[in-house]
Amino acid sequence: MGMGRIIPVLLAAALLGASTAAAAATPTYSITFTGTGTEHQLDNQQNIQDSGLCDSAEHVDVTASLLWTASWNGLKATGRGGAPAGSRIDGSTVNGTNVKDACGLDLSQAPPGWISQSTCAASLIVSAAPQLSVRKTAASLVLAVAAPSFAVPVGASCSLNPRNDQFTAHVAGPLKKPTALKKRASLVLQVGTLRPGPGDAYAPSLDCSQATKPYEGYRTVDHCQDDLSWSGALKVTRTG
Repeated sequence: MGMGRIIPVLLAAALLGASTAAAAATPTYSITFTGTGTEHQLDNQQNIQDSGLCDSAEHVDVTASLLWTASWNGLKATGRGGAPAGSRIDGSTVNGTNVKDACGLDLSQAPPGWISQSTCAASLIVSAAPQLSVRKTAASLVLAVAAPSFAVPVGASCSLNPRNDQFTAHVAGPLKKPTALKKRASLVLQVGTLRPGPGDAYAPSLDCSQATKPYEGYRTVDHCQDDLSWSGALKVTRTG
């Protein structure tokens, strides 16, 4: 074969190989999970003597304002990949009040040293990293995400354990949706307590009362309610 014929054949083979590799390339995606929410806990405890008289009570009213963003890069349509790309909870705070009174009686009826009123305020911190998992079926892709876990910093006087198990979301959709995206195009999916996905079991209102045993002539009756709501979005962007 002459040199004149070899060069076109090699060029054609190279072009064919390049086009085959391009066709076989697996698209990659970035995932961003953003959300905002509020958790409000109201806890009223009454200390009741054996005689039935309530002479002291404590009223704790705490609200957490939550904001987060978490990202992952390199996710493939096969369900593999997805390396963490950072997360933030800047602006997430907890504020509250704690009032101790005499159950509606004159304050002088309360035990000595009981009456007080205080406030608290603190920025929340991260106690665990966000999570992403992907499950691929023959025709669909199921994404499961969890926001960074929140915690009240040590030394802060606000009494709240954020319900981190509720800041999760599951979305499922046809596999063709993300694979049909053009490079740098995005698909945004709305999530939150009003938009549960497959497997999401949100509890907008929770009874957080804790039973206590009688102690030295009195018993404590606890009425606690924790209300939570959040909304957010999952943004899927094709990056390659």
